[in-house]
Amino acid sequence: MNIPFEELQKINELLLAVKALEVKVLGIKRWLNISETAHYLGYSKDRIHKLKNEYFFEGIHYYKKAGKLLFDKVQLDTWVMQSKNKIDPKKIVNNVLKDIL
Repeated sequence: MNIPFEELQKINELLLAVKALEVKVLGIKRWLNISETAHYLGYSKDRIHKLKNEYFFEGIHYYKKAGKLLFDKVQLDTWVMQSKNKIDPKKIVNNVLKDIL
């Protein structure tokens, strides 16, 4: 496949445009603490902790940094959109582990 070099240089322009759109779509803040996550999803802080333990995966939905939990707004949005039709993956893993052990 022959792609002219000039066209390859446009990739950087496209990446910058995508990043600019991402900032506009996501707002200024992508990482949310517990209080912000509770407000964003419309749940209590206790419910967020329960969701973290039952449904969210560390390294995907949230990260621990300096003793604080930071939730990824993009992954939360994805979880909300898919949770209606999705079987709980943690329950599936636990059931498989029960059968194995």
